[in-house]
Amino acid sequence: MNPSVPRSPIAPSRRGLFTTTFGAALAVVWFAGAPAAAQDERFVGIWQKDISRSDAPWPGRHDRPQPNAADIEIEFRLVGDDIELTQTSRRQDWPTPQHVNVTYVTDNKPHAARDLGSGRMQEVRARWRKKKLTVSFTVSLPGFEADVQQIWEITKQGDLLQTVAGRGAEGRPDIRKNYFVRASAVQ
Repeated sequence: MNPSVPRSPIAPSRRGLFTTTFGAALAVVWFAGAPAAAQDERFVGIWQKDISRSDAPWPGRHDRPQPNAADIEIEFRLVGDDIELTQTSRRQDWPTPQHVNVTYVTDNKPHAARDLGSGRMQEVRARWRKKKLTVSFTVSLPGFEADVQQIWEITKQGDLLQTVAGRGAEGRPDIRKNYFVRASAVQ
């Protein structure tokens, strides 16, 4: 360094510049290796819907009895940060159980996935946020459209809670809660 040229008090020395650059590079490498998602491993396994505590699956019928409701099991599997579900529904008047397989890519970008209720393909956004799985999509039927958000989380009691909030053109939200308990035996 030339002693006749005064150094700026805020300019880093060569050693300081190297240390700062090296530290920043090390931080990038450290955080790049850290998991970006906050998935909850407690989701993994088979869950059965608790019909007695869950809301009816159709809008506006929260507290009404659910005659002939389907028994629903959902198996959760984690694949990296993404989640795979298999929903099995059984009813006495169905000849065989119905299965719907779904994969949610949790990067919060639009992806094609099956609807758990109908099995139809739809565009969804899914992401993990604070150990909750959030899935958003739009339901489009003739004469009806609604934005839907599902929030899946494990309760303090260890149950799996699915909160479904839908908002149609009329603007009034329809919020339904479904409770699932760990399946003790696969049927």
